[in-house]
Amino acid sequence: MPDPSLLLQTFFILSAFTVLLLNSIPAVRARYIAYGSRAIPVKNSDQCHHGTNKPAEKRNAHASKTLEWLLERLDAIQVPHRWFQHFYIISVCSSLFWGVQILAKGFVLEMLCRSVGPNTQANGMTVDQVVLTWSLVTVQGIRRLLETSFPVKSSRSNMWFVHWLLGIAFYLALGVSCWIEGADALLSAEPITSNTTLSALSLKAIIGIPIFVLASGVQHDCHAYLASLPKYTLPVHPIFQSFICPHYTMECLIYLSLAFVAAPKGALINRTMFTAFVFVSANLTVSATTSKKWYERKFGKKAVAHRWTIVPGLY
Repeated sequence: MPDPSLLLQTFFILSAFTVLLLNSIPAVRARYIAYGSRAIPVKNSDQCHHGTNKPAEKRNAHASKTLEWLLERLDAIQVPHRWFQHFYIISVCSSLFWGVQILAKGFVLEMLCRSVGPNTQANGMTVDQVVLTWSLVTVQGIRRLLETSFPVKSSRSNMWFVHWLLGIAFYLALGVSCWIEGADALLSAEPITSNTTLSALSLKAIIGIPIFVLASGVQHDCHAYLASLPKYTLPVHPIFQSFICPHYTMECLIYLSLAFVAAPKGALINRTMFTAFVFVSANLTVSATTSKKWYERKFGKKAVAHRWTIVPGLY
């Protein structure tokens, strides 16, 4: 079996690359990237090719119409935006499953651990780090599940089914990513409960945990504020004066902090969790850019000209 940590890293990086690539193609971006109120109407190909007479142009027009028909069929497969909650149901269920596997040294856990490459095993997480990182991922999933379980107002918007599938795949992968680099420690003979103290946190954990807590708190406040706003209005909360989507910025910080907390001894970051951060950053940068363009169309460029899209000082 291939090394699970390398498979996860490859999945996150390829997914991030695919999101950025699709966003760079205007026709695809208009159809599939933006959704709900942010969606941009797509022109019908019949309007674009009206009056075509030359044989070559007719063939091109026919091919274009065929492609347009296929894109329309794919675009028609939509799911309710409220299905976003499924991500966090999956996240919590995945965390609980792997928590039991870690405590009981279950068969699935052992199978994956024994497939991890020797380099990852030799330079892996401690049991303390596994328990801590798993706990933070579980807390994050529970918080987001609770936030999406009690919305102030329901949304009737839809999203493309691929968004939904990719989100499900991400949270399933995250459930493994938070402990996979601790495979060697988890295979040790001692029971997990007697091998876990959390008494001596590493410097990276001492830095990462406060960032995780602060970013989680700010993100919760942002979500609560957005839920209280009348639909399609410009946010005026102080933190929204500096950012287009501060809740996206906080999400990136949450995953970056997890990459620090889970970093093995001698390493700056946990490679698997860092690639998860890369995917989250790429995905949310695209979403934040889409939101900024929507704000510019609706409220004018001056209204958001002074707001950073997602990374203060850079973008």
